[in-house]
Amino acid sequence: MFGEPRSRARAAVSWAGVSLQAALLFPLPAAAQNLAEAAAREKERRAKVQATGPVKSYTSDDLASVHVDPPPGEAKTAAKPRREAPPPPGSPDTDQAERAQKEAYWRQRAYRARMAVQNAERRVAALEQLAAQTMIAPPDGIVVRRESWEKGRARTLSDLEAARAQLVAARQAVTDLEDEARRAGALPGWLR
Repeated sequence: MFGEPRSRARAAVSWAGVSLQAALLFPLPAAAQNLAEAAAREKERRAKVQATGPVKSYTSDDLASVHVDPPPGEAKTAAKPRREAPPPPGSPDTDQAERAQKEAYWRQRAYRARMAVQNAERRVAALEQLAAQTMIAPPDGIVVRRESWEKGRARTLSDLEAARAQLVAARQAVTDLEDEARRAGALPGWLR
């Protein structure tokens, strides 16, 4: 009774193997036919290309007529291109140029202020993690180790307080910059 399902499973596996082998063997003539068809199509395409006329081949004479920059050591004899005169004040081009310059100025200041906040936040997070790691004192039996631990812990806590003060100052600098930009007429999008 138990041997019967196993023999059925073996028979199913063997039939699957035979089916797989047959499927792999029969497409080979079809692939060869496709390859022959592809070669015939390529031959027809090449015949059409040859029928359209000769293909242009380039020589050194053709390349001599093209402008080439002189080698790095030689002096250039070409005249410098003329610079266009700046647009007159009050023209739309001048206004756009000034606006772009102001936008770049405010974007740069805002970027620096945001980066100062991010750096201060990272420093505070790192020092908080260090302070949490040094919260447990070493055993009382080792006096020298305990004294160095106390000094290191005090230094970490004082650095942490200084970093928190820097973070508050950096955040205030961003707020002050936003107010200054608003008063100067900068668009809000310039500070993002």
